[in-house]
Amino acid sequence: METSSQERVAVGVDSLLRMSALYREVMLRQIRVLQEASSVTEFIAGEVDTFHSMHAVWHLLEIIYLTTNLPGLSTSIVPYFMEWLNLNFPAPLAEDGQQILASADLALNSELWPYMKKLALRGHVSVLANTLERVAPELSAQAAKWARDIAKTARNMPLGSSEETAGSFNGRWRRWSEELQNMATAIASLQPSDDVALESLNTVVDIMRGDADTISEEGESWQDILGALLLYSEPTAQADRLPGLAGVVVEQFQAAEFSVLDRALVALLNYELPEFLVFCNQIDPWLSAHMADLMDHISILDVCRAAFAVDPREHYLLALGEIYVGHENLWQVGLDYLGLGGVAKCVMVEYAVRIPLESDAKARQVLGMCKKYGLAAAVDRIHRQLGRQQWRRGRLGAAIAHFAEVGDRASIGLICDQLWDQYLASGVLAYGPVVDSVMAAGLSHERLLFLVRFRDFHESYKAKQFVEAGGILLAILESEIAPPYAVADLLVDAIPLLEGDVLVFSAEQTLELMRCAEALVQSQFPGRCGVCT
Repeated sequence: METSSQERVAVGVDSLLRMSALYREVMLRQIRVLQEASSVTEFIAGEVDTFHSMHAVWHLLEIIYLTTNLPGLSTSIVPYFMEWLNLNFPAPLAEDGQQILASADLALNSELWPYMKKLALRGHVSVLANTLERVAPELSAQAAKWARDIAKTARNMPLGSSEETAGSFNGRWRRWSEELQNMATAIASLQPSDDVALESLNTVVDIMRGDADTISEEGESWQDILGALLLYSEPTAQADRLPGLAGVVVEQFQAAEFSVLDRALVALLNYELPEFLVFCNQIDPWLSAHMADLMDHISILDVCRAAFAVDPREHYLLALGEIYVGHENLWQVGLDYLGLGGVAKCVMVEYAVRIPLESDAKARQVLGMCKKYGLAAAVDRIHRQLGRQQWRRGRLGAAIAHFAEVGDRASIGLICDQLWDQYLASGVLAYGPVVDSVMAAGLSHERLLFLVRFRDFHESYKAKQFVEAGGILLAILESEIAPPYAVADLLVDAIPLLEGDVLVFSAEQTLELMRCAEALVQSQFPGRCGVCT
């Protein structure tokens, strides 16, 4: 969903809604995976709670700012709010209902009527009607009659549609509410004090007719009460009605006892968006980063920008990136978040170069990410770092390759010097595989070329192809690809060719060798003792 600050583009509400639904589906899938774990540890249980909280927050923001803003749909938030409530805080649980209905003496089950009151509070009117008809035969005659009547009325609860006018729906709803009011009056007049069924039926009717006192008394949470009041008292309420109604409901509870999730949800309902983001961050930094990004897309983040000292979207994306970039497996995601947050390249460079490089494969991945975000300075530093590591490990070919990527010719020259010194010390020309590997990659460096050409000389000499060997040796000297300190060694290697029985050098070539020797003496360069085998 995120795009970098340099690539911000307008995204339609319908597209945002589809993306939001995909994010929520991933969260729900993760919850299912965690719950199906063979051993639910304390850590897994905590992860489940976190994902539940993130989904509840995300879903509520979605229905307030996206779902009810889709063109062509009813703007009433009530059906979407009830869907949110029953998905994220399901009650009563289906398995509890099955256990209650399976009891031998259903009417005598102490859990039956609390279960039906909860069904009414949550708007599960079809299940409520079925349960009332199921228990009716076991009730007194009066209670059975009213149970069946309430079940019939519950099934006739008006449902709005985009094709119906608000006036038509409100008329149907008013008539349905009046029918419930008449029922409540009739039941109250008949109710004997010792008939628990009639008393409970009256409570169910009071809930369905939207009696605020009954709903507040029966609701176990502020979510229960707010949902029932919306459903039965203000079925056509729009999103802008939430702050006022939520404020009245929340006042009935001790705010000090609220969880962080409660605080985040209440802040969102009250349009207190800066506080909402702070609470989201307490739930999980991933949530605050994505909520800030989504809020930016739907143009409601400016309120937070005025309250924060820094841009909240960039701040939370940066904070999340900092967490992930140091993670063994999520460092790539961390760099992505840093890039999305509009972090300055110089800052991203510092994060990138601190990523541990445990393997060549990971080093390639890190370099690829740096190139993706144009972090040239990081690429340079990482190649140099890898080059030094490989050098210390004796992998000189790999070291040269890294130094070549950033044009560090000085370090390449030093490695070539090391190879030459090893040859002089041992008398064994063993650097062939190293120079072959880097030369095959197309690397051009005068020191590497010198080593290659000297090896050619060495092989020709060993094969007793003295004329060819002399030509190679002279070409090395004339092209000046040899380092100054190696000239003396080359001249020493030329002596056997000059003294042999085969004429190797012409007079002109011999003069060239003498010129090189004279130049060496004039430069007063301390020569070294060469070995030619």
